[in-house]
Amino acid sequence: MARRGCRWWLAVWLMGCGQVWGNPLPPLMGWLNGDFSSRTQAEEDRRFEAAELHARTIWPHEGPGYWLYLEQSLVARPAHPFRQRIFHLTDAGRGELLMVEYTMPKATDFAGAWRDPAKLRTLTPEQLSRRAGCELRLRRLPSGHYEGRNEIGRCPTNFAGADTLVQYIWIGPEHIRLLDRAYDQQGTLRWGSPGEGYVYLRVTP
Repeated sequence: MARRGCRWWLAVWLMGCGQVWGNPLPPLMGWLNGDFSSRTQAEEDRRFEAAELHARTIWPHEGPGYWLYLEQSLVARPAHPFRQRIFHLTDAGRGELLMVEYTMPKATDFAGAWRDPAKLRTLTPEQLSRRAGCELRLRRLPSGHYEGRNEIGRCPTNFAGADTLVQYIWIGPEHIRLLDRAYDQQGTLRWGSPGEGYVYLRVTP
């Protein structure tokens, strides 16, 4: 009985360790990959425009971690994205994930790469420019979803009179929510997403 009890407690302990130390990146990448739309939000709230978000895993052999190409465009102008980024996601330890943002040279040349990955064949990680200070730190919520933001005061911007940008993200299996807030040197809000930010719902084929 004693040996059997010891084996049972060992199994429970190993299961607990798996929960603590298991790699959360693969399931999260499954949530991030896909096609998303804010059309429903735009129909219900006139402050928002209908937009699309497309995300695809790229460079599977460029470890550690995962690389993600993300493209956003208005539904009315799908061929002209307003944001194109590449993110590198790694396990930062202590229950956090790090999402590092990069820009691309001549990003418009890669528009539509989510549909045609061959467009990215000539691009390598060495050609990217890291947006220093704009890294997003993600943590898991009790619901199982993820939320994250960059460190306040560290992400620079020079758009529309703002000096610093705070980016927030929430990720679930069927949605991605993005909220931007840009401030000047006096801490005055100069621009940003309205309300709760843009809610992109997964589009099923």
